Amino acid sequence: MEKGRVVVLDNGGATCKIGFGGEAEPVKVIPNFVAKAKGLKRPFVADLVDTCPDIKGLGVLRPVDRGYVVNWDLQRSIWDRAFSGILKVQPSSASLLVSEPLFSLPSIQRSMDELAFEHFGFRSYLRVPAPVLAYRYETSTLLDSPPPPMPSSLASSSAVSASSASAAASSAMALQAGCGLLVDAGFSFTHAVPIWNNKPLLHAVRRMNVGGKALTNVLKEVVSYRAWNMMDETLIMDHVKESMKRDTGNIFRVEYLLPDGVTLQRGQVKDPAAVLLAVKAQEALWEQHREEGEREEAVLRRGGGEGREVGRRKKGGDRHEGRKKSGSNERVGKREEGGEGEERGRKRGRRGGEGEREEESQEQEQGGGGGGGGGGEQDEEDDEDEEDEDWDERAGRGKPGATAGGGASAAAIPPPGDSGSARRMAGSRGTAGGGGGSASRDGGGGQQPELSLASERFMVPEGLFHPSDFGVNQAGLAETIVASVSAAPRVIHPLLFSNIVLVGGSCQFPFFKERLELELRPLVPDSLPIHISLSQSPVVSAWKGGSNLVRSGEFARRAVTKKQYEELGFERCAELMRHS
Repeated sequence: MEKGRVVVLDNGGATCKIGFGGEAEPVKVIPNFVAKAKGLKRPFVADLVDTCPDIKGLGVLRPVDRGYVVNWDLQRSIWDRAFSGILKVQPSSASLLVSEPLFSLPSIQRSMDELAFEHFGFRSYLRVPAPVLAYRYETSTLLDSPPPPMPSSLASSSAVSASSASAAASSAMALQAGCGLLVDAGFSFTHAVPIWNNKPLLHAVRRMNVGGKALTNVLKEVVSYRAWNMMDETLIMDHVKESMKRDTGNIFRVEYLLPDGVTLQRGQVKDPAAVLLAVKAQEALWEQHREEGEREEAVLRRGGGEGREVGRRKKGGDRHEGRKKSGSNERVGKREEGGEGEERGRKRGRRGGEGEREEESQEQEQGGGGGGGGGGEQDEEDDEDEEDEDWDERAGRGKPGATAGGGASAAAIPPPGDSGSARRMAGSRGTAGGGGGSASRDGGGGQQPELSLASERFMVPEGLFHPSDFGVNQAGLAETIVASVSAAPRVIHPLLFSNIVLVGGSCQFPFFKERLELELRPLVPDSLPIHISLSQSPVVSAWKGGSNLVRSGEFARRAVTKKQYEELGFERCAELMRHS
């Protein structure tokens, strides 16, 4: 490593982004937690969790709670892994640029300074709020890139064209003035930060206590209610939530293969092509069952008359035969000599009468259907049971299947209208609720356990727009933005609304920007244009802003050296970093 290089660290609640200043991308993005497996004494620090053979049931300890570091021992072990194990850096010959959250307490800042200077021994050091770094990078990117072209479907409308032109002009003016509104939807919270002259207006910042962690908890509760109990599987459900942010080609459903610890060590999204083939196979199976059912009904209708006639003939013949047997037995009994012969005759006569009564009772239960199979209710129920058994054999009912919301296994879904199969399926599906998520267990036939996500894909991110739906008594994201802009000086309101920048991992859900614009437009006066831009790399935008800060030479001017820290102390160094 070259002497005097600057280490850039974006210390987030979920991950730490580490690398060297002046480079385009971070060296690595590592988890910001320490995991502990049951039965193992060795903890897995940061990225070492990838070496764990089985992540099911891992306990997770995070040094960050509600956005602020509360456990510095854990944070020190994670930073030590980042500097020594990944970057291979000697802190005594390097400098450090680290991000911090807004409104960080002086005690937290003091602990961070002590960790940087006294424990690791960096030559120089600088703390910068993460939203400031992210906004610097995003504005530089927007200024260098041309505006996106207008869709052809909207270009023909003069009103839309004028509105878009006005929004573009206002956005360019706001970028030139260093003015805008940064929406940081992170792991622990969501901040709406008005920025003027590239500095945050702290009195107008508004915070939502909803972020990626809260969304993961909501997803765990929904999946545990509808499918499997996943309340203790934080890492797995975090990965499931991240998979919901990717475009899989199917906007209605995503199949997620759960890790089993044998064939699949980490979960992954099922191939969309395989899901499509399963759906087509299921449709073909339904069509085959429907055609077979129609043929069986036609056969039963044709054979119904013949069956009733055969039943009447059999009924009359059985009655005549029973009377004949009864009379002959009585005559034989009378001719028997002695008490033994007379008793034997009476027994034969009673057996003949009982046989006649049993035959009559059977005929009454069958309703005259006989052996033709066309007339009685019992025969119809038997036919339905046989149809259900045939469907079970064709559909592979013995294998594990899927459940509500579309299901994940094509061989386990009953066809429409098959009430008998549906009743049996409902008793063995192993889920509750009826809205979307479902699970398919491995029944020993080699099938990979999987989780089907349907309505969860839009129910979970809904917590950012309507937190009250999940028990958080706060305003949604659109209302938070309006409240933040309203607290800023009125003269810059048009500039703030015309330059809204989205960063943070929770902004990666599909159609997040479009949904926010729809929620925001009714709350903003029609005379004010709205322009929202989504970062190309929302997770690492703060790190890239720090890298640009080092490249521009501003870090060397603003950083506090170790000698200054030892001579002036924490208070003076904090003042230098705040006013630099």
